[in-house]
Amino acid sequence: MPSRELDVVPRPRRADLIGEAVRLEAPFMVGTDNGAGAVVALLSDLLERETNERVVRSNEGPDVRLTIDDAASSLVDDSEGYVLEADGNGIIVRSPTADGLRHGCQTIVGGLERRNGDWRFPAGEIRDWPATRWRGFMLDPARGILPLERVKRRIDQAARAKLNRLHLHLLDHESYALESEAFPELNRGPDGENRPAYSPEEIEDLIEYAGRHGIEILPEVDVPGHASHVLETYPELQCTVEDGEPSDGTLCLGTTRTDEFVETLLGEVIELFPFETVHVGGDEWAMNCSWNECSRCRERMIREGSETVAEHFYEFVRRLHEMLEANDRRLMCWNDQIDIAEAPDVPRDTLVQFWRVAGKGRGPVEGCSLERFLEEEFEVVNSYVYAAYVNGWISEEYLLGWEPRSRPSIPDERAEQVIGGELLAWEPAAEETREYFERALPSAIPVFADRLWNPDPIADRRSFATALTRHALGPFVPAGFDIYRELGGTILPTEGENAPSPPAHAHRSFRDRSPREARDDYEDTLETLGSLSEADEVVYPETATAYRDCLEWLVGVADREGRGVIDRP
Repeated sequence: MPSRELDVVPRPRRADLIGEAVRLEAPFMVGTDNGAGAVVALLSDLLERETNERVVRSNEGPDVRLTIDDAASSLVDDSEGYVLEADGNGIIVRSPTADGLRHGCQTIVGGLERRNGDWRFPAGEIRDWPATRWRGFMLDPARGILPLERVKRRIDQAARAKLNRLHLHLLDHESYALESEAFPELNRGPDGENRPAYSPEEIEDLIEYAGRHGIEILPEVDVPGHASHVLETYPELQCTVEDGEPSDGTLCLGTTRTDEFVETLLGEVIELFPFETVHVGGDEWAMNCSWNECSRCRERMIREGSETVAEHFYEFVRRLHEMLEANDRRLMCWNDQIDIAEAPDVPRDTLVQFWRVAGKGRGPVEGCSLERFLEEEFEVVNSYVYAAYVNGWISEEYLLGWEPRSRPSIPDERAEQVIGGELLAWEPAAEETREYFERALPSAIPVFADRLWNPDPIADRRSFATALTRHALGPFVPAGFDIYRELGGTILPTEGENAPSPPAHAHRSFRDRSPREARDDYEDTLETLGSLSEADEVVYPETATAYRDCLEWLVGVADREGRGVIDRP
C-alpha cells in the first residue's frame, strides 16, 4: 500500500522512499546486536508512550534493530548522524554513536502512523545528520520555579525535536533557583520566607533524565547585572556611592567580596553540573550600573589599569574565565555588553551567545554586530531575538526563513564559527501568565529545531504544518490533519512586551472563509481533538488542552464577527 511522505520534524536531510509502507504489529519487538541497550530501553519507552502498545525487548528477530557502527564514513560524516533502513524485514538504525541512534529513534516514533488498525512506517532509506552541533533550548526558573515534571516534559519535547542542550537560567532579579549551601539566604525572600529552589538531588535527577534523552544541561548564573535579589540579600556587594544612590541591580566589581561570592556560587554549580560549559550571563549591566560613581570601583580600575567601565567588566570576565578554566569548564556569556566595535580584551575561547546589539542606552551599539564577533575569532551560539525569543518577539515568517548561519548577516567563510542556536523561553514571574508557553512551545520548539538541523528552505509549508501537527499531537491524528491551519499559523502568538497576546491568529485563520464557515471548521477540529483526548491518543494532554482553549476562543471571535460586530483581537 502506498505510503505518505515522511512527515517528520526536523525534516531529515535525505530520505529516499519507495512509496510503500512497512507494517509493524504490536507488541513491537526492539533489540540490538551490540552495545546499544540503553537506547533500546529509551526507544521502548517512547514507543509505549506514543502508541499505547506493549513493547518487548528481544535481540532475536526484532522489528526494530539498533546498531552501533563505528565506521562513521560509511554512514554519514557526523557523530550524531544515523542511517535508517525500512523494508519488509523491519527497521534497522545504524550510527557511530548513541546520540545518533537516539535521533534515529525519534525519527521512528515521529514517522509511525496508525491507519486502518495497522502501524505503518514509510519504506526506504534515510541518511540524516544535523547541520549544527549546538541545538539548544532555554528555560527560566529564576523568575519562578518550574515544577520538575514540567521541566521533564520540556526535555521530552526538546529531545523529540533532536535538540541536545537544555540551558537553565538560574539567577535573576527575582530569585535563585538552586539551593545554596554557602549562601542560604539566597533561597529566602525579603521577609525571611523560604523560596522554592531545586535541591542537589533534584538537579541530579534532571541531569540523569536529560542525559538519557541525549541532552546536556547548561547552567547559567547571571552576573554582574540582574542582581536585585542578590543585593537585597547581601547589600555588602553593592557599590559605595557618596552622592546619590548606588545601583540596586548591578553588583559592585570594586570589592573582592563580589569575586568571592560569584566564584563560590560557581563552585557549587560546577559540583552539580558536569557539562563542560558554564554560562555567566553578563548582559544588560549598563542599564543599571554605578561603577563610575563607586569609590571602590574607581580604585580598582586605577589599580588594574581599566580606563572604562567596559574594561572593568572585561577584567571581571577574565577572572571568572581563569576560575572556570582551572575547573575544566568553558565560559559562556551573552554578547550585548561586549563592545565588539574594537578588539575586546576577552579570552577568545569564550563562547558568545548572540541575541542582539544592545538597545540605545543599554550598552555598546556603534560598530557592533554578530559578524564582528566572528572576525574577532569567537565561536557563537545564535539566539537572534526575532527568531529565538518566545515571548513577544518571535514571528513565523522570520523563523521559517531563518537559519543560524545566515541571519544576522554572516560571511560564508565564517559560518563554521556559528556552532548552532538556542530557543529562549523567558518565564514571566506570575504563574497565571505562563499559559502562553503551553500553546506556543509545542510548535516553536520543533520549528526552531528544524532550522538548526536542516538548512534547506521549507518549500511546502502546508505539508510542514501537517507534519508539525503529528509531531505535537502524536501518531493517531487523522491523515492530513493540520491544526495550525485553524489556529492561523505554526507559531502562535506569545506574550507581548506591554500587553497580553490573543491565543491564536484569528483573522489569518479566517483566510477566505466567512466567520460562520470558519466556526464550523473550528467545531470539527474541536471534536477531533476531543476524541483523541478521550481515547488517550495524544502524546501531551497539556498541548491538546491548550489548543482546545485556542479554538474555543476562535469560536467566540467567529460568533462576534458573524453577527457583524468587529472585535478584532
